[in-house]
Amino acid sequence: MLERRRTARRVCLAGHARVATFMPEIACAVRDVSLDGARIRVPPVAALPERFDLVIPSRGETRRASVAWRAGDLVGLTFEPAPAAEAAHRPSPPIPSHVPEVARPRTAPMAGTVAESDSVH
Repeated sequence: MLERRRTARRVCLAGHARVATFMPEIACAVRDVSLDGARIRVPPVAALPERFDLVIPSRGETRRASVAWRAGDLVGLTFEPAPAAEAAHRPSPPIPSHVPEVARPRTAPMAGTVAESDSVH
């Protein structure tokens, strides 16, 4: 058999498919898992959508998965790339010049309403 995987796989972990926030999770056996995808076994009556989160509790891992193939109760998955850590900390883009400025107070505060710098609120 020709091996087409780019990375090695582990065998047989317990997991579950998280389909939607308020729907019950679907228990599955993760038969093979790699950095790029996995093969899982689900109950024959399970209605597994094309995209879902695969949770593997023993590894403390949750990956966004897409169905690549189905054969009976076996399902081949590909994992979506995880977002880079620095992408979460990327600064917001500048506000375009055509967007109006946020409304600012048009008058100075009344005398005696400015808090002292050393006071605690």
